[in-house]
Amino acid sequence: MTLKILSVAGFDGSGGAGITSDAKVFSKFKIFGLSAVTAMTAQNPDNIYMVEPVSDAFFSAELNAVFGYFSVDAVKTGLIFNENQSLILCSFLKRYSPKTVVIDPVYVSTSGKMLTKKSGYPGFLTPLFKYATVIAPNIKEAELIAETEIKDLKGMKLAAKIIRKKNTGIKNIIIKGSHISEESGGKKIFNIMLDSKNKFFVSETQKLNLDKEIHGTGCAFSACLTSLLARGIKAEDALVETEKFVSKIIRGFKKIPDNTPEKNIYITGNI
Repeated sequence: MTLKILSVAGFDGSGGAGITSDAKVFSKFKIFGLSAVTAMTAQNPDNIYMVEPVSDAFFSAELNAVFGYFSVDAVKTGLIFNENQSLILCSFLKRYSPKTVVIDPVYVSTSGKMLTKKSGYPGFLTPLFKYATVIAPNIKEAELIAETEIKDLKGMKLAAKIIRKKNTGIKNIIIKGSHISEESGGKKIFNIMLDSKNKFFVSETQKLNLDKEIHGTGCAFSACLTSLLARGIKAEDALVETEKFVSKIIRGFKKIPDNTPEKNIYITGNI
């Protein structure tokens, strides 16, 4: 039977992030991808020009159309724009109880543009956390959720413990450490997971040095992780395989010069 995963996220017309990116990843794993758009974004790998959330009525209709017709095996969230969207999604998760739920608490783009409604973040995501198989914030997002600064691996572990204490319903907490590297001369990236038994799993990967931030790697990470978890892969193994998957994508990125010779943008190669 073909697995079906619902991506609840923003639309990125440049194809690098959001539901367009998720669909490509799901396809790679031979998973049938579904989507519910939370916001329309006008963006490219360098800039976000505008973010326009869908209405509450439309968002609810999208979810009703998907859950009312399909048997959804897993849900992966990206951009949740505001509290109303969070609460609406919660009502569907409660009613339909998908086996796997991965919450990627998207807050700010690679280019530095805030994507969510600032007021209430990250508090308005808290109702979703109790349904989460995994939450997977990056360093900045983890700092905001835990209300603590993260400078190193020790800080990542402390933040995970604080998040667990605040949100006991979360089964697994993954903090992506791509924005810091320590104890390795900047050559390694540490990702950590705090599981439901309060045990830490630390994974390290080689840092790939590039001359520019890459657009959409966070979305690819959480989409891959969701795909593997939906297939029954253990969380620790899913994290390691996801790291390999994202590293392969990064290595396959290509630079395409635009009209200005010194400027480059990045696009994905074949996922």
